[in-house]
Amino acid sequence: MHHRQRFFFNLGTLGAGTMLVVASVAFGPRAAEGVGLGIGIAGIAASLWFLATLLHHRSLIGALEIRVLGHPLNLWAMLGGIVAGIATWQIVQVGVFAAEVARWLTLANGCLVATLACAGLIVHEARSERVIHVLEVVQRPERDG
Repeated sequence: MHHRQRFFFNLGTLGAGTMLVVASVAFGPRAAEGVGLGIGIAGIAASLWFLATLLHHRSLIGALEIRVLGHPLNLWAMLGGIVAGIATWQIVQVGVFAAEVARWLTLANGCLVATLACAGLIVHEARSERVIHVLEVVQRPERDG
């Protein structure tokens, strides 16, 4: 069940990053601000939900971790935290900067979020358990009749 949550979080993050890129290129500066604000709010909510599910999930031995200064960090928690930070920055930059500057920052945020999501999907697919089905092709003797 938890593998599915990681997959859909990464997939949703990829969709959000793509929407940020498209909004910053296809729409005007004010529309890109509005889309960026909405995606930023949704990104914080999704990231906090994902981090909450990770907090209440028991890590198994051999879970994917990165050691930083001798302390183990869960890779998925780190990804969720980084996405939450980018979403927070997206909301702040919409309110602080002029519309034209916010548009380019939205493009940069979208590219960064999409890159992180692609990396998360690659790691998820490389590490998740899969059931492999084997298809065996045999030649049957022809029937008379």
